[in-house]
Amino acid sequence: FYEEVIAKIAAKEGVSKDHILMTSGSTEGLKVAGLTYGAGNGEILTADPTFQSLMSYAQQFGAYINRVPLDADMMYDLDEMARRVNNNTRLVFLCNPNNPTGTLLPADQLRAFISEVSDRAVIFADEAYCDYIEEPDYPSMVEFVKEGANVIVSRTFSKVYGLAGIRIGYLIARPDIIRRLSANLVSYINTAALAAANEALDERDFYLFSLERNKICKQMIYDNLENLGLKYTKSHGNFVFFETGKPIDAFSKAMAIEGVDVGRPFPPYTKWCRISTGLESEVEAFNAALRKVMG
Repeated sequence: FYEEVIAKIAAKEGVSKDHILMTSGSTEGLKVAGLTYGAGNGEILTADPTFQSLMSYAQQFGAYINRVPLDADMMYDLDEMARRVNNNTRLVFLCNPNNPTGTLLPADQLRAFISEVSDRAVIFADEAYCDYIEEPDYPSMVEFVKEGANVIVSRTFSKVYGLAGIRIGYLIARPDIIRRLSANLVSYINTAALAAANEALDERDFYLFSLERNKICKQMIYDNLENLGLKYTKSHGNFVFFETGKPIDAFSKAMAIEGVDVGRPFPPYTKWCRISTGLESEVEAFNAALRKVMG
């Protein structure tokens, strides 16, 4: 299935096959990029908090992580990030929409940032949640790859396609960058994952069903949070980040007593919680537990 899946992905993204690198989940792609650009005291610039796999892996090989706090709206502070790019910066990591906040960068600001910075460092755009974006004509950073920029885009089958357990994802970048990254791959794609991805790329009905149910479940969570007077961010992913008003460890224990497991801490937002969507019955159970715990 390998060549068939590569061909389908290339056609979907509008690039040639040598722009694609298949990985065992997008996490392998993140770690490979962290190793490639961070090893040997390479500097990686990122926001905080954000998805940490790339940075935590790179640190094991001597990378220095330059972390920029999110702004007051829990958005990437692109102005500050641009100011911090220096001669040691090898990679800039962007997770958009961001995990855990679910926030989405304005398209014009994102384009301007990449145009300004990508000739000074490689930009890694983690687009794991891009399928959930509802903003009209919102751009994927693949458009910069097509223009030959120093941009790497990661995608996964684990979110909207529901294939998290069997691990398959891919990177999109210039062929020379793909060749450099591929030298650090550590595993092969398993056949079951390739077969599932091959079918998923042709299955439009489930894709649309998944998007619609996620939208419904997010609204159920929003309505409950508003009724309880709890602050939250408008999410562009398949999760919601909300303020509990109490330390997340205590909140997690209280929710566990009600049979609901919730997300881990995301410092400095130690009184905030990230909850993923699921079946409507599961969201109803979460809502009921939250009302009891916060009541």
